[in-house]
Amino acid sequence: MMHRLLLLLSLTLAIRFDVAAAPLPEGVVMTPVQERIQHYDFPSKALQKKMAFNVVYPVGYEETGKPWPVLFFLHGLGRNEKTLIEDPPSREHLLAQPYVIVLPKGENGWYFDSPFNPQRQYATYLDEVIALAGKVVHISTERSQRAIGGWSAGGFGSTWACLRHPESFSTLATIIAVVDFPAQEAHFPRTPETFGTDPARWPEFNPMNRAEELRGLNILLVIGEKATDAVMNDRLSAKLKVADISHETLRLPGGHTFPVVQGGVGPVCEFVKKHLAPR
Repeated sequence: MMHRLLLLLSLTLAIRFDVAAAPLPEGVVMTPVQERIQHYDFPSKALQKKMAFNVVYPVGYEETGKPWPVLFFLHGLGRNEKTLIEDPPSREHLLAQPYVIVLPKGENGWYFDSPFNPQRQYATYLDEVIALAGKVVHISTERSQRAIGGWSAGGFGSTWACLRHPESFSTLATIIAVVDFPAQEAHFPRTPETFGTDPARWPEFNPMNRAEELRGLNILLVIGEKATDAVMNDRLSAKLKVADISHETLRLPGGHTFPVVQGGVGPVCEFVKKHLAPR
């Protein structure tokens, strides 16, 4: 019995050592949150300020051997990189996955590079997070092992990231995503400092108008039945069908609320697990 306990202890210490083994680039600070969750602060060149992301590690994570599959999951407006790990049910789902999960801080930037404000380059910032995560965590660069998703504005941002970098991700999974935006009829704040005030420009920023470019992705749309974005997601689903782009939808009771996000985290994690190539 004592031998087994010592073996388990040594394995646990080895896992913890491996999690922290990657050398940190200059300016990057890592803070342990709990076992298998770490917080990283770093100076963002794109935003000219300190930003952050959390990493959730799978059981058995190690810095050697084959790289790990990864999901980048983006939060919505009014939330942050800590939201899901501070929510016990969501944290449990994240910790149960066999892949790395990166949770960036996104503020209210929509993960979009504003053509109107050089200080709001949040798409370039997301690129920084993805690149830095690859330096501090042993994650795969193979498209088949990389997924992205998010909820609300994070759903917009993750869809936009797939349009910007179609070579980078094989799977897109969103929850109550604001995907037909910016648009005059949208019931969401348009953040003029990001998208400007000229409706004539908005179509070029709206992912819905490029839906056919999502071809080749594994796609899950989690929709709140009473959410203001439900019409958007139904419209996106219809456009994908017309373009003969395979995708899945999941309808949950509720509106554009955090309980719907909580209900969608598990299905998103399972969808990603099903579609990411195993390590």
